Order: sequence, then C-alpha cells, then structure tokens
Amino acid sequence: MNRLEKLPVPILPTFVGALTLSNVYAGFGYSWLRHVMMWTAMVILICYIVKMIRFPKTCLEEYKAVVPCSLYAGFSMVTMILGSYFFELGFTAGKFIWGAGLAIHTVHLLVFTVRNMIMKREISTFVPSWFVTYNGIMVSCVTGGAMNAKGILTVVTYYGIAIYVILVPFMIWRLMKVEVKPAVYHTMAVLLAPCSLCVVSVLNVLEKPSQVLVTFLYLCVLASLVFILIKLPKFFSFPFAPGYAGMTFPMAIGIVASAKMGAFLTEGGQEALGNAVIQLAGFQTFITTMIIGYVLLRFFMMFIKIEAR
Repeated sequence: MNRLEKLPVPILPTFVGALTLSNVYAGFGYSWLRHVMMWTAMVILICYIVKMIRFPKTCLEEYKAVVPCSLYAGFSMVTMILGSYFFELGFTAGKFIWGAGLAIHTVHLLVFTVRNMIMKREISTFVPSWFVTYNGIMVSCVTGGAMNAKGILTVVTYYGIAIYVILVPFMIWRLMKVEVKPAVYHTMAVLLAPCSLCVVSVLNVLEKPSQVLVTFLYLCVLASLVFILIKLPKFFSFPFAPGYAGMTFPMAIGIVASAKMGAFLTEGGQEALGNAVIQLAGFQTFITTMIIGYVLLRFFMMFIKIEAR
C-alpha cells in the first residue's frame, strides 16, 4: 500500500508514450511487444484507480498542485488508448472504455481551466505540461478511427488546432522571459506533443486536409523536435526524477506525426520529400526508444526501492 500511495502521477503520461511507441513497433510487425505494453498499462491504470479509492486525500493533494494536475490527463489518455486496443481485439466494451476516457478528459479539461485560468493564474506554474491537458484530448483522434464518431473527432481536431495556436505564443514568451525551475524543467519537451497531435489528427480525421495547414503544423513539429534535441544534454544532466516523463509521449507521438506526414507527402506526389520525412521518423524511433526505455527502467527502480512502513 505504501508503494501504491507513492505511485507518481508522471507514470501515467509515461505509459501514454510507451503505448504510442509500442504501436509504432507493432507497425514493424512486433505485435507481441504491443500486447505486453498494453496489458502492463492496464495494470498501472488499475493500480492508479485503487490508489484513488484507497488514498483519496493523497490524490486530491496531487490534483490541487497545478503541474501534477495537468499530468493527470495521462489517466484518460491511457484509457482511450486501451479502449481502442480492446475494441480492435473484438471487445465491444472497448468503445465504452474509449468514450469514458474522452468524457473524463473533457471534464478534467474544464475543471483545470476553471481552477487555473479563471479562478487564479500564476506564471510560474504555466508550463508546457498544460498541453497534456489541453491537447491530450486529441488522443481520441489518434485512436478513434474505428469508433464511428466522425463528428466528435472533427470538433476535437479543430479545437486542438485552435487551442495550440492560442496557447503556444504565450508559452514561448513565458519560457523566454521567466525562469523554468529544475522541478519542471523537463516539461519543456512537451512542446513537441500538441503540434504532433494536431498533424496526426488532421491527417486521420479530415477528408481533404489543407496542404498549407498540414505543412505549417509539421514545421512546428520540426522546430519543436530541434529544440528538444538541443536541450537533450541539459535534460539528462539532472538526477532522475518523475519529471523525466515529460520527454516520453511527446517524442513518441512525434514519430507518428513524421510517419503520417511522410505518407501524406508521398501520396501527394512528393516522393523524395516524403521519403526524407519517413527516414527522419527512423531516427526519432531510435532516440525515443532510448529515452522511454530509460525512463521506464528508472521508474521500476524507484518502485522497488520504496520501503514499506
């Protein structure tokens, strides 16, 4: 129970990244890896549900803190991915699980907005992890192709693009003008997630996506990726902490964005450029595997070192 109570919130978005990466590997034919990661994530999700029931005060204190609160969106994101997985396996309940994840994320998004944008605003806690809450709902567009929810996914796609375009200038200004404390330093890597989600959602959901829009969003992906690669040595200069989770999902969804963009360019007759983008996805896969593998291993080491009371 002590281990369960101390289960860190960032383990949730870490598994969003691990599941996304396992889907990438499944595309290479490694389906067993995907199955193992999905069932492991289900165990983690159940553990977190038990934590909420057994230690509600601990979870409430976590939720009151702005940055952990923004990362709680990982709970609904994992739920949506697992719902899609089970639906794909033939379990009709998977659609309900996926829908529940979408509903939970919507409620969380509204609560987060009321508490941290309407009731009070603090520049020190306005960090890129906010995108986990505000754009994380777009995981529904990444995973919901078979859910027969075209209307909802279209709304989510346009919402995601709009909120990204609105928030990112303020976020860039904040990162340039206000010091980012060591405890939330790794959240800067999250900048890659919202633009990548936008690219994947547009190409998954919209029937005739605008070339200008897709190009603009993918240029944002490339700029964010370069920023992370430049920062990578600094990210790893810190002792390991749960905040390392900030590098996981953004890097994984960035692979999907490049793969989708490469296919989009190739289908549009730009084979050479499309192939270059797909080759970039290969480098992203290599780097992301190292990062996510390292973070998962360190989380496991943290877990087994916690002593019972």
